[in-house]
Amino acid sequence: MKKMMLGAVGLSAVLASCGGVAIDDSQGPRSQYQLATDARDTNTGKVIPKGTYVICDNKSTDVELDVNWLVGTSKINLLAFGEYYGEGRYLDTYQVDPSTGGSGTLVFTIEKGVAPQNLNVVKPQAIIVTPITNVNVKGYTRLGAQAVNAQGVAGTIQQSDYVFPVVDCL
Repeated sequence: MKKMMLGAVGLSAVLASCGGVAIDDSQGPRSQYQLATDARDTNTGKVIPKGTYVICDNKSTDVELDVNWLVGTSKINLLAFGEYYGEGRYLDTYQVDPSTGGSGTLVFTIEKGVAPQNLNVVKPQAIIVTPITNVNVKGYTRLGAQAVNAQGVAGTIQQSDYVFPVVDCL
């Protein structure tokens, strides 16, 4: 019995050194742009409710993503995926201390043009929400995170449940 328990403890230590990341969707990802009124997606007829966070394709957009990571994680890759076609785009990497697990809010900027385009910097402060009223929906994007351990081995990509409408903001 003791050998089995020691083996389980040893296996747990090895697994913990691999790292891992999870997206905390309790608040959902947020952006600086939010619908001030209900809006209709003219392509699908879907009504997008007031208060929905959006990514503006024609403006730089600050976005926040809450994540938790395990001991052994040295980097967190940030990604974005088109909702309908599943195409993914690497945004950037956030460095973390592999000797401790933790949680935090990653704040980054998606530049105007093609959402998502790139990640500029991780900022410690919260974003300021700017309400918008008129939108032209161009697509939908889901954010993702992927842990990388100190040996450079990337884990499974975790995706947020929240899907950002990508719109032209007027």
